[in-house]
Amino acid sequence: MRLSLMFFSGALAAGADEQYRTILELAEIADRRGFAGIWLPERHFSTFGAPFPNPLLLLAAVAARTERLTLRSGSLVATLHDPLRLAEELAVLDNLCGGRLEAGFASGWAPSDFAFFPERYERRHALLFELIDQVQSLWRGGLHDARSGTGEAIHVRPLPRPVRRDLPVWIAAAQSTETFRGAGRRGEGVLTHVLDGDLQKLGENIAAYREEFERAGRDPADGRVAVMLHTFVGPDRDEVVETVRGPYCEYLKHIAPLARGLATARRRNVDLNRLSAGHVDQFARLHFERAVDGRSLIGTPKDALDTLGTMRDLGVDEVACLVDFGLRGQQVLQQMPYLGDVNDHVAPGARQGNAP
Repeated sequence: MRLSLMFFSGALAAGADEQYRTILELAEIADRRGFAGIWLPERHFSTFGAPFPNPLLLLAAVAARTERLTLRSGSLVATLHDPLRLAEELAVLDNLCGGRLEAGFASGWAPSDFAFFPERYERRHALLFELIDQVQSLWRGGLHDARSGTGEAIHVRPLPRPVRRDLPVWIAAAQSTETFRGAGRRGEGVLTHVLDGDLQKLGENIAAYREEFERAGRDPADGRVAVMLHTFVGPDRDEVVETVRGPYCEYLKHIAPLARGLATARRRNVDLNRLSAGHVDQFARLHFERAVDGRSLIGTPKDALDTLGTMRDLGVDEVACLVDFGLRGQQVLQQMPYLGDVNDHVAPGARQGNAP
């Protein structure tokens, strides 16, 4: 089991400049404390997640400040990019970080995001894997068929060449078992979540992923499953819960209308857009209570270790600690000694010397 840091909402600070400074400081701490990696998302045209229109730019800054931390997009919306241009940018980043790059990809969901390629929206799920295959081919030195400005048929190869021969890939998956199976067949990692709180479904999806991984002739133990969990760790559980309750509930009310499926209760559908403000508040409170009951890393280090044990039993290899769900940057920084101690426990020997 490994821990990594993850960012999603852009709610650490009021301004993007302060947000970026906090992320870079957290990355340096995570690098010293032996965390597995850092995940940065791609978001467009919304105040929710506004600092993240391009994770590769920010990861380049992280590369300059870290030595061991794996740099990951979490996730690049492949359907919003030209694969040739994307292969070039990924290769630049791989050189900057000395081969520590791993790419998480997603198909996208918000129709407004597809202002870049509106014709791709209806085919986004199938197109995702086509685009990943193109990027992988170009990464390995393949040629891209194109036309020059004068209409001549040309074949171009993106430069610079990356450090790694193969680009490690993660597929963002929510609840679709077929997405888990597809990632397993392809031999790629899975980045998922338990925002609906259904641990049984998570276990079933991971089992399906391992099954397809093995069916494709690979060792199922080589598969990688990372689960995003909201994270805030401190010495006093009651204090932690009260610190997090308000920001978490506000965060949930902002994110639920954006992501399909996040407002789905088991065995019944809930459309937040049709609920009163009181019902939305109740939904957020109930969701929070479920989250702190073994479905997050919110609590004491012992609480976090108990949850990590549950995740391990489900077949999870890594927990991506989502830290920017409404707390201020200084609050998140204050939890890092405790979260670092949790990481020391689950990944002994990963820490750099006696780094704080």
